[in-house]
Amino acid sequence: MAHLTKNFTSEAPLSLAVREAISAAFEQGWADPKKLSQASGRAAILADSAKSSIAQALHTQPSQLEILGEPQLAHFIALGGYLRENTHLFTSTVDLGKIRAVARSHQGPSTQQGVDHHGAILDDGLHLTPTSLFSLQAVNGETGISQELDRWRGSAGKVVVDATSALPSSDFVSGFSATTFSAQSWGGPSALGFIAITDEKNFRYPLPHIAPIRVPGSYSLPLLIGSAIALDEMSKAVEELPTLRNYLAEALREMPSVTVLDGHAPSISNHLSIIVDGFAAEEILRALLTRDIAVDAGSACSPEDLTPSHVIASMGFPTTGHLRFTIHRGMSKLDVDDLARALQEVLENLLR
Repeated sequence: MAHLTKNFTSEAPLSLAVREAISAAFEQGWADPKKLSQASGRAAILADSAKSSIAQALHTQPSQLEILGEPQLAHFIALGGYLRENTHLFTSTVDLGKIRAVARSHQGPSTQQGVDHHGAILDDGLHLTPTSLFSLQAVNGETGISQELDRWRGSAGKVVVDATSALPSSDFVSGFSATTFSAQSWGGPSALGFIAITDEKNFRYPLPHIAPIRVPGSYSLPLLIGSAIALDEMSKAVEELPTLRNYLAEALREMPSVTVLDGHAPSISNHLSIIVDGFAAEEILRALLTRDIAVDAGSACSPEDLTPSHVIASMGFPTTGHLRFTIHRGMSKLDVDDLARALQEVLENLLR
């Protein structure tokens, strides 16, 4: 009988309830909710109910929440909606590649803020005016480090929050121009994203269009329903996951040659990164797999080719020996203990 691998990678299977909800929705929600028919009416009710449930959990209004079946466009649309030729765009060295790409293509002034050794964004020279736009990362998807959002809430400039790696445990919307979310961050389908647009008056859809739209508008209704179920499930575990993350950080900090990034800082995340001095991440990853433990190595932007992490480099750490862990709903301290024990054994064996 094959052993089940304990999964600490960033991806996880959808829960049974989410899979069943999606399957049922394919039968009930196949019609276009915008059309006039009996089937469309049923689909519209399902869509409105799911959207209202998600909006409430994300501390926004259904009218402000936009759904994207093209989640990779979320950051481009959210930032592009406020970018003008004279806009001074501020980003950070720990931002996702898609956000840094927006900054590179911006024709106006652009400034990239660094981070300190603990991953906190440095605010030297970051003076927001009404013509400024700041891309503010809520939680880093590699380290789990949370930024201090309240200092920018209600800023004079426009602030777009990247909450695509954050657990839905806080208000990431109030006082900001817009906020991007990913259903995958709360255990939903990876093919769905969301933008909460608070500053609706100044938002302008950045792609060519004729109709008065704010997003492309194409998405799967069954996946939306599955996302609502997943978000409801996650709300019941949203406090447990950061606790388990911190528990793991404490266990890893006791190991020689291991640097936890940054396990001391408060976090509302289920992500954690470490650097193992003197070892290649690939050999540790493969050794853990022989013990039925799966983790990630390399950058969260390109895990498939173990690309060195620009996030870790910007914090001043070496990128070799970089391992990433994600705590998923349903895990317990026993699972974390198994991971820590397996890693300890692997490192001891590699030192022999």
